[in-house]
Amino acid sequence: MKRHLLTLALLSVATPTLARIEKVADCGDLDPLRWKTWLYRDNANPVFTQEEFLPETQWTSPETDTAGGYLVTTCYGNPAPHSRDVVVHYYPPAPLIPVKPRPVLLVTGAGDNALRSMSFLAVALSRAGFHVYAPTFAHRHGDNFLQAEQVANVIELMAERHPGYKADMVAYSKGGQVGRIYASNTADADWTAAHPAYQQHSTRYRGDVGRLILLGSPNAGLDTVFRWPAQNYLTVLNDPPPDAPVSWTTYYPYTTGNLLVSTDLEARSVYREGGDYFPGQRQLLADLSAVHALPGGDANLGYYAAVQQDWYTTYYGGFGFYSESPGIAEAIAQSGDTVGVLQREGVSPDIEVYLAAGGNPILSVGALGAEYFAAFWGDQDAAERRASWEDLVESSLSGYFPWFSDAFADDLPRLFAGTAFLGEVSGASDGLLFVASALDETGIVSRGAQVIESHLFQGLNHAELVAAGQLAADFYGDAETAGGLYDERLQTKYERGENQSVEWVIGILSGPVPERPVTGDPDAGPGDDAGPTDAGTDADPNAPDADPNAPDADPNAPDAGGLDATLPTSDASGAGGEGGAGGAGGNEPDAVVNTADGGQPDADPQVVAGGRFGGSCQAQPGDGSAPGALLFGLTLLGLRRRRRA
Repeated sequence: MKRHLLTLALLSVATPTLARIEKVADCGDLDPLRWKTWLYRDNANPVFTQEEFLPETQWTSPETDTAGGYLVTTCYGNPAPHSRDVVVHYYPPAPLIPVKPRPVLLVTGAGDNALRSMSFLAVALSRAGFHVYAPTFAHRHGDNFLQAEQVANVIELMAERHPGYKADMVAYSKGGQVGRIYASNTADADWTAAHPAYQQHSTRYRGDVGRLILLGSPNAGLDTVFRWPAQNYLTVLNDPPPDAPVSWTTYYPYTTGNLLVSTDLEARSVYREGGDYFPGQRQLLADLSAVHALPGGDANLGYYAAVQQDWYTTYYGGFGFYSESPGIAEAIAQSGDTVGVLQREGVSPDIEVYLAAGGNPILSVGALGAEYFAAFWGDQDAAERRASWEDLVESSLSGYFPWFSDAFADDLPRLFAGTAFLGEVSGASDGLLFVASALDETGIVSRGAQVIESHLFQGLNHAELVAAGQLAADFYGDAETAGGLYDERLQTKYERGENQSVEWVIGILSGPVPERPVTGDPDAGPGDDAGPTDAGTDADPNAPDADPNAPDADPNAPDAGGLDATLPTSDASGAGGEGGAGGAGGNEPDAVVNTADGGQPDADPQVVAGGRFGGSCQAQPGDGSAPGALLFGLTLLGLRRRRRA
């Protein structure tokens, strides 16, 4: 018996543990950008479930999709994929520059795919010498705990490709909570109240994250959909409705005085009743009324306050004049108070944490559509309304945003011209998320982790936090390249160091790392059986050399990712000079030179941001941008309603 046990013990040591996640498909590239894409599946972990999808949350992008969504849709092969599936994107370092030893994982926010939201950041990181990975999760508003388990899987793949190194994680918006869940999932963490299945079946944190950078992450929670109830009208009055949850369960078009005529909104609500289509959004919720007063009762907000019908009953529950809502406390309870649990658990103390917030609530009209603005700025009341807006700027922005006159200099002209609008203005925010929430350290340090730096980018809105930098400045400032997106103001804005969030990220990630490399083959594809390669070589040894005489990609070719334009390249060292800003250059210890692609520089990458990213609100509804976008759109609808009354 003892001999048998000894044999089993030896076998357990000698037999390697196989990764649960397996590659299902190679989904191709996103030319002329250098994104490579694969579909992976975790069939072993019972934590994964089939989540529920509404038609607008499914992966049904047409072939003309402008944001890389078609590639993701094709890769999944199912408009409503199972949460065990994850699409993994990889962006290699640019050639002929020192390669950084530690890989980077980008975690996108809600309502989006990583190709669209993360391309500006990924290209800039590539030009600074980084291997970049980014998952697109099965459900754009999906359960954050299930997505945290997929983050654990992707980090395991990265460890296989870059043995001997931890991963650095840059997580944006809703993705910040996803990253925090894994980084807080220590051996003694207790998730029973928030997610019993995750408590039982999750991968406990393995000490494989070096740095965690949270960009516009709702660390103390989010309450936008309750704080600004007029945005619910976009779902009530539009067909199809936006890809975003509502905070009402019932709408009464003839007021609650007539309960016989109503519209059932339960299926599209942030609550669990009638379906569960927005679980990840519910997990972000927290009561922030003590942080900033609710706008419905703030006379200084003028029109914004006046049109927030049923603001009290929406937030605290009950029948309002036009609606019924269980209230934010009920939604928080249905989430198991995810934010509260995270605040208690805390990030593992071996991880360096960095926090960034935007301080500019001015958002682009892009996510709303021009028809709202044509009516708003072109009717007989436009002059009076414009004056009211200017009064609102003075009364609101000067109070909550003391830096507005300087930091918003490039955006105020667009605001008064009607090509931009105000998002969250009941407290200092990035248009969606309060600064106080994004920079909240409570749940970060509760287990001993340290926040190395908290940075407020006063001039950036929520969408800009993952894009603003020299690369974006080069794009928007080149009339031939940007075409209809050409904008000298954005070029000027992104060239200023205080607005370059991308360079800030690169500077942090370029700091020295203690691990010594055990060389692997990153270019073989995640999960491939790649043998060791020569130190200092980053190319796939089995791949043919690139033709050194091959021409660059045609800059006039149709944009496979989105815009009918290309991003200009600077030089082989990448945007920001010597391998990027913040010291991301050739002085890195243990750095190797990337000789992939035959030593040729990148083809000019095309934007896959899906529209005007910088200074815009182009993320899909439900993420950082869209709830803010809904604020203004519903202000217009509310004003029209008041004029008809």
